[in-house]
Amino acid sequence: MATRLPDLWRAQADAERMYQLYLVRLQRNGLHERVVTACRQIRRYAARGPGRPAGLFTFFFEVDSLVALNSYHAAWRQAQLRDETIRGHRVSLERRRWSAKDSSELAYTYAPLMYFLKRYALGCKLLETSLGFWYQRPKAQSYDVLFHVYNADDEPRIRPRVTLAHFYRRLGRDLKEWALWSTFVNRLAAPLFPIAGVERKALLEDASKLTVLFANLVRVREERVTSGVTRGQADLIESPAKVKRWQNATRARAQRFRNDPARERTRGLLLQHFPELQGLAR
Repeated sequence: MATRLPDLWRAQADAERMYQLYLVRLQRNGLHERVVTACRQIRRYAARGPGRPAGLFTFFFEVDSLVALNSYHAAWRQAQLRDETIRGHRVSLERRRWSAKDSSELAYTYAPLMYFLKRYALGCKLLETSLGFWYQRPKAQSYDVLFHVYNADDEPRIRPRVTLAHFYRRLGRDLKEWALWSTFVNRLAAPLFPIAGVERKALLEDASKLTVLFANLVRVREERVTSGVTRGQADLIESPAKVKRWQNATRARAQRFRNDPARERTRGLLLQHFPELQGLAR
C-alpha cells in the first residue's frame, strides 16, 4: 500500500519547498514509481487547497520519473496535462506558431519527449526551432548551446541529454546539413579552438570533428572546475589562475552552506513530514 503523504498546504508547512525536497530525495534514490504516485497526490492536495497551479511544479518530476521507467507515452500524456493546466488546452506541436519565449520548452520538454517516442523528424524540427531562436540574439555564443547540439552519449536516457546530433544520427543525416551549422561553428569563441585542438575551418567542413572538439573541451573543463559549479565558457577561456581563484572561492562558499545549521533543521523537518525518507541517501 502506498504511503499517504501529509497535506502540507493544509498544515501551512512551506508546502512547495518541502514537497520539492522530498521528490528530489526520492529521485536520487531511484524510487521513480513512488515519485509518480506522490506527484499525483500532491496535485490533488493543491486542487482542493491553493488551486491547481500550485501543483504545477510536480509535473516535471513525474515526467522525468516516467522517462526513467521507460514509460514514454505516459510521460508525454503528463506533459500534455501540464499544458492543459497552464493554457487550458493541449499544445499542437505540428501546428503551433512558436515564439522565442517557447525556446526552453522546445529544447527541454517537447523535442526530447519526441525523441523518446521515436518521432525523430518532429523532434528534430522542434529542437532546430529552439536553436534558431537562440541565434536571433545578436551576441549569441555557440558554447552556450553546445550541449544541445552534441554530447558523447550514444543514447540519451534523460531529457536534458537529447541533442541535435542524436536526432540527425537517427534520421541518417550529417550535422553539416543543419541550416545553422556555419552559424554555430562561427559563433564558437576563437580561444576554444586551440584548446580543443581543432581548427574552425576543419570543423566547418567536417562535422565529425565536433566529437574531438567536444571531448577536449570537456576534459579541460573537468580539470579546471573543481567546485562542481561552472560559469560556462569563462572556465575555458579565462586564465587558469583566474578560474582557480573563482573555483576555490566557490568551494569555500559551498562548504559554508553545507555547515549552515539551517540545513540540519530543514532535514529534520523533512523527516518529520516524510518518515519514509529515513535511511535513504541524501
